[in-house]
Amino acid sequence: MEHPLHSIDCRWLLALYAVIPLSVLLVALDLLLWDGWLAADVLPGDPNDWPLWAVLFGLPHIIASLLTMANGEYLVHYRRSLLPPLCLFLLIAIGGHFGPQPLSYNLLFIFLAFYTIYHVLAQQLGLTLMMLGARPDRLYNCWKWLAILAGFAIYINVYGTRFLGQWEVAGINGYQLMSALGAGLCAAVVMLSWRLARRAPPGIGRWYLWANAAMLVSALLINEIGYTLFVILIPRVIHDLTAYSVYITHDRNRNRKGAGSLCYRFTHAGAWSPFIVLPLTSLLIAYALTSHQHYPWVNITILTVSFLHYYYEGFIWRGPNPHRQYVAFKR
Repeated sequence: MEHPLHSIDCRWLLALYAVIPLSVLLVALDLLLWDGWLAADVLPGDPNDWPLWAVLFGLPHIIASLLTMANGEYLVHYRRSLLPPLCLFLLIAIGGHFGPQPLSYNLLFIFLAFYTIYHVLAQQLGLTLMMLGARPDRLYNCWKWLAILAGFAIYINVYGTRFLGQWEVAGINGYQLMSALGAGLCAAVVMLSWRLARRAPPGIGRWYLWANAAMLVSALLINEIGYTLFVILIPRVIHDLTAYSVYITHDRNRNRKGAGSLCYRFTHAGAWSPFIVLPLTSLLIAYALTSHQHYPWVNITILTVSFLHYYYEGFIWRGPNPHRQYVAFKR
């Protein structure tokens, strides 16, 4: 008798957005009660200055995603769709490091910034559509692209000084311009969220819709106040833990079919082991890579697999692909 698939509870995915009010509360307490002690003495100007941050966020979930591919059936199925972009992304990463500077480095940052924001928000907004039980139409696509552009403007303000330096457009400071652009785009996202929510049936989809709008607005406002760590923390926690929820559920269901990937075969893992094996394995690999990131080819490898992850995550969980048959959602 075939057992039903383990499913991902959409209430859990919505609960991850609790990081927004918690972050806002900490910022408010620091401003109103602690006289800026948190910002001045505790939080780093750049969270990447915390070694633990680089190990926990970003790269581990990318490695975990690659580990779901460590299966002969999957590699055969995806080889034609993955090999050409792999070569392209490798060339982009090499060009960004060894091409004419600083132009190549600046262009690489802009490409990485936009692709990262697109990947993060496309995941969350796509889940919104699934929870609403709707198909993408003109209003949704407009909402999606305004949200992506707003996220890109915020991302440039967060990381731009480090990678681009100071820049101007028609005599206007580039970061002030990005702040104004981000504010206008966030306002448009809120208005379209209201229109989308009005026509949506009551339920978790509406809450998830507004949670994504709140993520952008809170990131914009917190960044303007100067608490950069929370601007980065909010989407990272939501995106990475959502991704791990999908990967772990996929691996649990696949293992029950006796077709687990190599890391489970080596550990003789059972049905519950993805909760331990997948995060632990991905964290260890991410730690090994980030510890040697000062070597150019390690950095190029990280960039290449990151871009490849952004690319294939856009389609492997949809349609008749092998990944999708092992993932179900409970609304």
